[in-house]
Amino acid sequence: MRADIFKQLLQAHADGDDATFRKAALQLASAESAAGHVRVAEDLRAIVAKMAAAPPKRGTTLVDIAQPRGELADILDGGHREERLADIVLADETRVLFERVLKENRSRAKLEKWGVTPRRRLLLHGPPGCGKTLAAGVLAGEMGLPLLTVRFDALFSRFLGATATHLRSIFAEMPRRPGVFLFDEFDAVAKARGDAQDVGEMNRVVTAFLQLIDADVSSSILIAATNHASLLDRAVFRRFDLIVPFEKPTTEQVAALLRLRLAAFDLPADVISDVARLGEGLSFADAARASEDAIRSMVLDGREQLRREDIERAFDETKRRELPRG
Repeated sequence: MRADIFKQLLQAHADGDDATFRKAALQLASAESAAGHVRVAEDLRAIVAKMAAAPPKRGTTLVDIAQPRGELADILDGGHREERLADIVLADETRVLFERVLKENRSRAKLEKWGVTPRRRLLLHGPPGCGKTLAAGVLAGEMGLPLLTVRFDALFSRFLGATATHLRSIFAEMPRRPGVFLFDEFDAVAKARGDAQDVGEMNRVVTAFLQLIDADVSSSILIAATNHASLLDRAVFRRFDLIVPFEKPTTEQVAALLRLRLAAFDLPADVISDVARLGEGLSFADAARASEDAIRSMVLDGREQLRREDIERAFDETKRRELPRG
């Protein structure tokens, strides 16, 4: 893969195509990051950041390594992410855990020298809207790798045996295309075997997944996320290096989210704390949506300053929509 990128770099330089050169250089930085050469990757990104942006020349194309191709284009959605740890609110112990996972994967070469590998298989579980998918994007962004999300509507086939074949294609791609591979709604793939309502095909899919994850020796990070951990086959859990719970936010975490999302408005601390109490029972996604609704109200009123009542009204409306009565 690096040889292809070097060819693209040289061709772009020969053509005087600065935009294509920048893109190829960023892809090279991602490849170096995946190989554990973090300092080299950071140096490359710093150099590219100093280059002036320029539109690509007409008639030139560059194949983005973040975009799946061929058969996998129908199964994986891919792209580089910009999220960082500073963009997500996590429980303290979860943040420490993620920082450790990042440090391990950035130090892959050093660890392998001593016969160990970084932990790179994570199972995230908890209620919907509590940050599991965003956390996968953060890991991808921090590592400079593409986030490749499995599309379950395409993964599951009406043809007998094709689903397991699609799974094998994904795992075969992991060593060729380093990235963060996300199996969202993971219970769709790894549901407990022996369920009376499942046909034998689903049992074979679970068995195939277990065999594939056991055989995987790539440097890619594999993340599975589920809202229903209780539905997973028990044999799945021991295949993951880390099992990380994601819970609904505490009042303090809602306040942290408000400070993050509404930082541009420099709101008083008492407003943040009062509104955060209104968010009790909401998910992170609900609280973020309420923050955006408050800004919409401000803009439609022709103002440039957010008011307490904008946020309180947005949270009250969100709570009425999202929380069941009684």
